[in-house]
Amino acid sequence: MVTTVETWHPGGETAVYGIIGDPVKHSLSPWMHRLFAQQLGIDMVYVPFPVMAADLPKALKGLAAAGVLGFNVTVPHKESTKILMDELSPAAEQIGAVNTVHYTAGRFKGDNTDAVGFLRALERHAGGSWRSAPVMVIGAGGAARAIIYALGTAGCPAIYVANRHVERAEKLAAEFPQFPLHPLPLERQRIARILPQTLLLVNTSALGLRGEGHPELNLELLPNHGNVYDVVYNPLETPLLRVARQYGRCAIDGLGMLVEQGAESFRIWTGVLPQTQAVEDTLRRWLQTRNKSL
Repeated sequence: MVTTVETWHPGGETAVYGIIGDPVKHSLSPWMHRLFAQQLGIDMVYVPFPVMAADLPKALKGLAAAGVLGFNVTVPHKESTKILMDELSPAAEQIGAVNTVHYTAGRFKGDNTDAVGFLRALERHAGGSWRSAPVMVIGAGGAARAIIYALGTAGCPAIYVANRHVERAEKLAAEFPQFPLHPLPLERQRIARILPQTLLLVNTSALGLRGEGHPELNLELLPNHGNVYDVVYNPLETPLLRVARQYGRCAIDGLGMLVEQGAESFRIWTGVLPQTQAVEDTLRRWLQTRNKSL
């Protein structure tokens, strides 16, 4: 039984999990899963494994051979890992990417917890009123696929996908014919027609990571009870979220999604779903302190 970090140390029966990516040393996942394990008294370690794209197939076999029971997958391997799985969950199949692998009974089982993580974090921070109105998604890359799958399965009546290159948004819409997707160019006038009806705006693009703004978005047009969600979590306050708060709209960063998708991965591996609020609070305090010191 795990009690505190000070009294616990790994031994011969400790279960090993991890995360693969390139780069991976910046990941918060090892700390997050250590907190989950401590919370539930589970004897496990979670290790970052840097894996280059050319080494992915042999890395998966090596992890399995070394007794690693499961691992998360981050960029740039989410799509490539999918084709190496023996079995896929419906979410991974539809989204076209794997972020969670469970190795059991000699088989690789691939899943994607980004969609459920997004929804749980959204409902925890904003409730569910957004479900009855159109939603706007900015970006048409890999992150957008999971968000669109989440919104579509949640029953959103209309999902507008805005991208600088509208052809990418159109291609994405064609891949999800079961959902009410409407591609449009990322242009201020076109978007302005949709924002007054929108209760949820989600940024899935990389804009904001380095302080970039979104001049195409006039957030003043959002309804007063509208929500702005940015999947970026570092920095915690992107220019988009800062503007949303200035207009009094609910602003949600991506840290909750990170924690919720990690918790779902933890459940897949261990059969137990950890509590997430306290873990998110711990990581948030650390990020705030770290960013102030930079």
